[in-house]
Amino acid sequence: MTAPERMEIPQEDDFSGWLALLGLSCSPELLDRIALFLAEYLRENGLSSYILGVSGGVDSAFLAALMHARSIPFLPFSLVIEGNAPEEVARAEAICTAYGSHDASAPSFEHLHNLTPLYASISSLWQDIFHTTTPVAEGNIKARCRMIFLYHAAQLVKGCVLSTDQLDELLTGFWTLHGDVGEVAPLQLIPKTVEYELAHILCHELDNPGPLQAAMAATPTDGLGISASDLEQLGVASYKELEELFQEYFSLKHDDAQASLHLGDKERLCLLEQHTVIKRYKATSFKRQGLVVLNPL
Repeated sequence: MTAPERMEIPQEDDFSGWLALLGLSCSPELLDRIALFLAEYLRENGLSSYILGVSGGVDSAFLAALMHARSIPFLPFSLVIEGNAPEEVARAEAICTAYGSHDASAPSFEHLHNLTPLYASISSLWQDIFHTTTPVAEGNIKARCRMIFLYHAAQLVKGCVLSTDQLDELLTGFWTLHGDVGEVAPLQLIPKTVEYELAHILCHELDNPGPLQAAMAATPTDGLGISASDLEQLGVASYKELEELFQEYFSLKHDDAQASLHLGDKERLCLLEQHTVIKRYKATSFKRQGLVVLNPL
């Protein structure tokens, strides 16, 4: 198999592009493509390993298990911070222990680190300056504390920070700019439902699938203490529902751009645009478009 090509994130009005990604199917070949992409990126850039923040959720657990199964070097870290539930921490530690590198020649560090004192000191300083805060603002500080740690580790070992976000988070803006992102994003354009299916396939390759299975069964959270679950924040009952909402929305937007919407479709489009996930999509366009750069010519 040749090395997988890199792909740009679709433009906001590329409705066909978004629909193609949402229609992606799970297969063993896709699992192989992800692994090959990760291995080739390290080799091509002369890097030692990936640096992975392990939360106890399925995204980081899946990547840790995949790199373990395919012998791709990585260093996992469980970065505990105020708001993490004990069960999240326990799952993260189990994932680090089961799937972390056992190569005696590789750098060795403790997996578990408590960043609460760092977060508390920054939060207190900012409170003294601004005299106000919000749960989202505090969550952003936590995410950025964790990323400081991961990038520092990458610099010290000539590694690369791995991003764990997937398509559902991309579409809903469900991440912190300059926070819980990395330099390489193998899951960014893969729907969450497909990721779960890939994880099921991967379990058959593992000598110890238990930690990955526990993460797959867990309630998804952002680990920032903002709400009881990601789905609660997004206003949906499942990732399948979220993806179906976007499929319908992008289909209607595509037809609208072609001036082929019927009256009933226009009413449905207006109704969809009132849903939380579509509002989040429209409000977070700036995050997907990246840095705004002036053309000086």
